[in-house]
Amino acid sequence: MFNVPVLIILYNRVEETHNVFQVLRTVQPTQLYVAGDGAKNGDPEDRKLTYRTQSVIQPDWPCQVHTHFREDHAGRTKMIYEAIRWFFSQEEEGIILFEDTVPHYDFFPFCETLLSQYRNNEQIFSINGSYLRRRSRKKYKKRMRKGESSYYFSAYSTSWGFATWRNRWNDFSLSMEKYTHKQIVQIVEPYMTKQRQKAYWINRFGMLRRLKANHWSYQYLLHIWAHEGLCITPYLNLVTNIGFTKQEHRKVRRLRRNAYPIMPITHPSTIEQNKKEDRYMFKHIFNRAFMHLFQDWIKSYGQKEIPTDSLT
Repeated sequence: MFNVPVLIILYNRVEETHNVFQVLRTVQPTQLYVAGDGAKNGDPEDRKLTYRTQSVIQPDWPCQVHTHFREDHAGRTKMIYEAIRWFFSQEEEGIILFEDTVPHYDFFPFCETLLSQYRNNEQIFSINGSYLRRRSRKKYKKRMRKGESSYYFSAYSTSWGFATWRNRWNDFSLSMEKYTHKQIVQIVEPYMTKQRQKAYWINRFGMLRRLKANHWSYQYLLHIWAHEGLCITPYLNLVTNIGFTKQEHRKVRRLRRNAYPIMPITHPSTIEQNKKEDRYMFKHIFNRAFMHLFQDWIKSYGQKEIPTDSLT
């Protein structure tokens, strides 16, 4: 049995939800929270899929199940925001998963250990499950033989599976109107070593603010930086994303990683941002694949296509 509360957020992916549920059946969390978005209005096929997806979650172990299923369709960002607020209205800390992710079994004790380790250190905001840089299990074992740490401290949160605490999440808001351009510049600067990186993030946050648009993972990142926070990132990937469409997968194939075991873990001796790892993340992840994702998101909301030059 696993005593850290787990939240899983669903929509309409039946097979993917089945895959992540098989992991949960093995881990057996004693407190399971299930939040599901409703079907799109006037779409009977979508309604059928949402019901089928929700019906996948049928624990056969001793477990308290809490559900929050919407009748109407909120959309991804609003649903995630609403679900996590609901989760933390009842729990002090926990793990958040999504229907299109498959965590390795070691993801759970990894989060459990670090939730306890950093519970009272409010500089640490999030425990990431994803490591998006290519690193084989063999290279990781070599690292461990040298006595190096199992994880590092990053400016970046990754949202395919993570853990956090109520008091880090509570004042998070999707509204960005409270930040002026000057404040955004001041928030971004301490985390970035290169002018291009600073310009990139100032541009994105400014764009979201001007459009009054919602993209929760970007807004959560700004929330962390506004509180001078850091995120824990493992040196091995612990969560696989299986939810990309074929078109998306061509654009973000760099991001898909296999998941590996990581326990037991070795803690770093100091808490400071690993700017070398973060430079890699910016150059190879955010500045490439995420640019396409951001453009796709803008177009999906009917906005004019944003020139590539303005996103770099």
